[in-house]
Amino acid sequence: MTNSQSDIHIELAGTPQEVRNALETLRQKLTAEEFAACNAGVLELVLAEVLNNVVEHALAGREDGQIVITCNYVEQCWNVEVRDNGAAMPDGQLPAGVMPEVDGAMEELPEGGFGWGLVRTLAEDIDYKRRASGHNALRFRVPD
Repeated sequence: MTNSQSDIHIELAGTPQEVRNALETLRQKLTAEEFAACNAGVLELVLAEVLNNVVEHALAGREDGQIVITCNYVEQCWNVEVRDNGAAMPDGQLPAGVMPEVDGAMEELPEGGFGWGLVRTLAEDIDYKRRASGHNALRFRVPD
C-alpha cells in the first residue's frame, strides 16, 4: 500500500510472515530508479531488526497486531517511522543496545542480543514514544 505523502508506506499485520512480506516489498521499492543511490541494505537491516522485535515483544500473543512503516528519502538520508499497537517498551525506554561479548570460544558465543546494538550503530536520531492513542512510535534516520 503506497501513500502519496511518503516515499514508502507499508502497513502489515504483526506476524513473522507479514514482516518477511513487508521486507520483500521494501526491497522491491528500494530497487526503483529514484532510490538507486541510497544505502538500501542498511535501511533493510535496521527495519528487519526493528520489525522482528516489534512482533516478538510488543505484539507477542496478539492476533490484532498492526504495524505501519513510513520512509522518506531526503538529502541522502532515510527518515523512518515505525508505529505499532503493541505493548510499550519496558519503562518507556529503548533498550541500551550494548553488544554481547564475542571474544570467547566459538561454542560460547551468544545466539542473539545483537539487534538493538546494530540498530543503534546503523541508525541516528533514534526516538521512541508511547502515544496516548495506545500506539508506539519509533523514529530514526538512516544516512547513506
